[in-house]
Amino acid sequence: MNKRIVDTVLSIIVIVVLAVFSAKNAFHEPREMSEMENRELAMFPEMSSETLLDGSFMKEFETYAADQFLGRDSFVSLKADAEKMIGKKGCNGVHFGKDQYLISRPSVVDMDNLDKNIDSIINLNNLGLYNITMAIIPTAFEALNDKLPDYAYDTRITEIQDEIKERTKDTEIKVCDTTKMLRTHQDEYIYYRTDHHQTALGSFYVYNALGEYLGFEPYTLDNYEREMMTDSFLGTSWSKASLTFQEKDIIERFNLKNAEWLHKTMEFPTEDKSMDNIYVMENLEKKDKYSVYLDGNHGLTVIKSNSGTGKKVAVFKDSYAHSIAPFLSDSFDEVHLIDLRYYSDDMIAYMEENKITDVLILYNSEGFASDTNVVKLGEISETSDYFDPPPFGFLPETDRVEDDYFADAAFFGDSLTDGFSYYAEIPAQFFCKTSMSTHSVFTEGIDGVPLIDALLSHDEITKYYIMFGINETRYKTPELFVEDYKKIIDAIRAKNPESLIYIQSILPIEPKAEETDVPKVKIDACNDALVKLAEETDCYYLNVNGYIAEEDGYLRDGAAPDGVHFGALENKKWEEYLHNHAVVEKRRGKTVEAVSIYTGGGNINLNSFAEEMLAGVPFRETLTPVKENVVARVLNLAEGDAVNGIYYTSGGATSEEFAAFEAETPEKAQELGEKLRQHIEKRKSDFENYRPEEMPNLNDPVVVVDGCLAAMCISDDNGAAETVISHY
Repeated sequence: MNKRIVDTVLSIIVIVVLAVFSAKNAFHEPREMSEMENRELAMFPEMSSETLLDGSFMKEFETYAADQFLGRDSFVSLKADAEKMIGKKGCNGVHFGKDQYLISRPSVVDMDNLDKNIDSIINLNNLGLYNITMAIIPTAFEALNDKLPDYAYDTRITEIQDEIKERTKDTEIKVCDTTKMLRTHQDEYIYYRTDHHQTALGSFYVYNALGEYLGFEPYTLDNYEREMMTDSFLGTSWSKASLTFQEKDIIERFNLKNAEWLHKTMEFPTEDKSMDNIYVMENLEKKDKYSVYLDGNHGLTVIKSNSGTGKKVAVFKDSYAHSIAPFLSDSFDEVHLIDLRYYSDDMIAYMEENKITDVLILYNSEGFASDTNVVKLGEISETSDYFDPPPFGFLPETDRVEDDYFADAAFFGDSLTDGFSYYAEIPAQFFCKTSMSTHSVFTEGIDGVPLIDALLSHDEITKYYIMFGINETRYKTPELFVEDYKKIIDAIRAKNPESLIYIQSILPIEPKAEETDVPKVKIDACNDALVKLAEETDCYYLNVNGYIAEEDGYLRDGAAPDGVHFGALENKKWEEYLHNHAVVEKRRGKTVEAVSIYTGGGNINLNSFAEEMLAGVPFRETLTPVKENVVARVLNLAEGDAVNGIYYTSGGATSEEFAAFEAETPEKAQELGEKLRQHIEKRKSDFENYRPEEMPNLNDPVVVVDGCLAAMCISDDNGAAETVISHY
């Protein structure tokens, strides 16, 4: 055939093919998303005279044409395959690593942004509210640097980790070195070959390392059975370097063995959505199969489990946390995951309302250095209005505070506060004495030290609870009463200007007490005056009276033997009121540790001792048991001072009490006996000018130390008490 005819035919074929291809390319439905590249594609640009004249239309059209080119995915893969075949080390920012690892090269570190993010965490730490741990996970570029092509490695990820350690070394922030830990497992399948995330196994190792920092005992690898969810995962690194013959990744879940009882739910509070599982299996049908963990990115995700640990943790995170969170939910009842890219509400308010004590900062290194949203955490730490105190004066009900709120508190008062000290389980200090008044606290006290001086000698106290008046309102007008009360407040302010002062109302009385004590009308008048005093002196008024009194304003009949000093039930109501009426400040006070006086065990049945004492001795009041932490405070006992013990006391109307302790040795029992005698001496000081009719019992108590037993009883019948003690 003539060559000219052949060339013409071939040219026509090429023209027809190109025409058909161009027509198809022009009229095929444009895609909004490239699943292979995991990115949005450019759409047809808006055309106007303005965009045509300034050239922006043509620029955007070129991008559109390239993105929407028919068969684009095949051409992208072909280009990547060709570059690998000719010996290139990578393409599109991805290294062709050993063992088919596609490892993304980190971007240049923005040290200014990194420092801002570290400052943000330090600001959060400065609130003193949370135990903060940072776990900044290296990317595969750092942890698997042995997989990189020759000469591809540099120290940019190491520099991020070093900067975090250096900036936080003088703070209470704990930094978990995940890089060192993961490198010890770099021969294992701890990162995906085609994705920038760590695998479930890598996530387990991070979880295991976090136990030391977050205070939990992690499960071991042997505690889990591994379940493959898919073996066809191609992740973000592959989307950039789409090699045709790339080995696909496996996505696993780790299930605790023999844990059919363990149930987990997942909530998205800002979206009003919840799930009965933390693995969203239908997402395995998508390109982004990693979103099987926690359904991918959400502003706020809460995992709740019945692990029974009683622990909660807030995790500020990027997507690296998604495969770690299932492990954390095995060791925490609640895991609150906050993604600052999508969540902008008051994080401090959220954590306080959800009683969060532990905070975990969990990002990959490059993500933490480059994320511009982390600064929100520092900003809200400085501007959160959660801690704005209510107006001074009458304090309405607030969110409940826990016992540790009272660790830097002092209760200052008379016999009513003294009686309260025997029932209150809060870890406060008590400076109180029977018959004290707003005037006598400046001249009288204990061992020659005025009570106000004893109070103000303690620098660690930042909260003061004051209650006086049940005695002096009989002979003072409300005006004179609050004038003397103000002197106490002025003395506290002079010592501690930033202190938080609560003025507690004078407590209610039974009708029978009006004849011998003070009429209710005078109590009410003085309480009204105290409300105004609180407003004028920047204090808070606590209406304990209104909470405990019946509808008629009196104490219930039978609540107090003398109509004034009540027992366990009303004292516990008083304590409950305090828990629900408290101003939360940015400083939380000292951490409260459980007090354990008793080592446990022993040979003496002290429960039987108590039963015999209550049945055999004619006590005038109904005595109630005192809790262990209160015993420690009242008798100044320390951990391990006794094997076992009991302590029963009255409400303050009488001096009646009894106690018994078993010690490890007779010598220890003698020390306990001395503590009991010291306590009796204090009670003498309390009662001698207040209820002198109790002094005969206090001057002649029963105190027995025999072998390993130390016992005490203050009652009207020493013979009956000695008979019971002799049985033991």
